[in-house]
Amino acid sequence: MFICDISVFNKHGKQLLDTYLEPLQVDWREMVVLLVVEKVPGIAQGRLTPFLQTDKANITKLLQTMEHQGLLQREEDPEDHRSRTCHLTTKSLALLPKIHDTMKKWEDHCFRGFTEEELVLFATLRQKVGYNLTGHFDL
Repeated sequence: MFICDISVFNKHGKQLLDTYLEPLQVDWREMVVLLVVEKVPGIAQGRLTPFLQTDKANITKLLQTMEHQGLLQREEDPEDHRSRTCHLTTKSLALLPKIHDTMKKWEDHCFRGFTEEELVLFATLRQKVGYNLTGHFDL
């Protein structure tokens, strides 16, 4: 069943990714935060929820830990004083190229044995499934 496939990919993919990330002393959740903040500087911390598959309280704990490690800086949102925005630090900016390299190695592992045509087909099918589930083409 497709839902079981997704569950297996999710579980084992994250475990493998954490193994690849271990030398960088970050886990997949921290990596996701850094990559999202890299793409959307100043993102409100509440907007991280869909990327991390957890609730706001756990995200707050994660962000506090990352802030303590010097990987993230949070600031009060000037437009909404109840909200905090997330920003990369010098330390996380220096770490990002290594994270991108690690992601490339992980993706190469996941797609080992795929032909170029299969990779293109996979990308197309992923977009279609993503659109069917969320209404968005670009996930």
